[in-house]
Amino acid sequence: MGSNETFTDNEEAPTYAPSVPVPNVQELIKEDPLQVPQRYVREPEDRPNDTDMSHLSSLVPVIDFSLLLMGNKEELNKLDLACQDWGFFQVINHGVAKEVLQKMKDAAAEFFELPLEEKNKIVMPSNDIQGYGHAYVVSDEQILDWSDALILVVHPSHYRKLKFWPNSPKGIQYVFI
Repeated sequence: MGSNETFTDNEEAPTYAPSVPVPNVQELIKEDPLQVPQRYVREPEDRPNDTDMSHLSSLVPVIDFSLLLMGNKEELNKLDLACQDWGFFQVINHGVAKEVLQKMKDAAAEFFELPLEEKNKIVMPSNDIQGYGHAYVVSDEQILDWSDALILVVHPSHYRKLKFWPNSPKGIQYVFI
């Protein structure tokens, strides 16, 4: 949705194509840490062909958000290249306090350390992307990513589904930005 669109207070967050339930990766590792199930192995032709990464530096690209806000074209080009060449980047000068970032990291680490039974209390429904689990799994034959996810929509705020925000047993307060 574009930034000029408005929302009503009772508008529901979008729903998604039903997702097929899949095993928890952390549990698969506990069962056999040396075995990757075939469902997670990509065919050679589906793997990246270009393994020569010599054009990349050893440093993750750093993007200065304050320069982007000022319309700095050089920074915009850095962002474009980071997306094309790396697929991710670090953002600095974004205005989020270090304490808030640390609390978010602590809360995420704490959540993924919970027993599966606790994490499954906020399992992702098949028609949503919010919650714990895997999204966008549309068939039993689909090759999966070797990961588990906790997806929480933050913005726009009326799309937040707080029932998926886990309670922190260690008392870490979850923060909304």
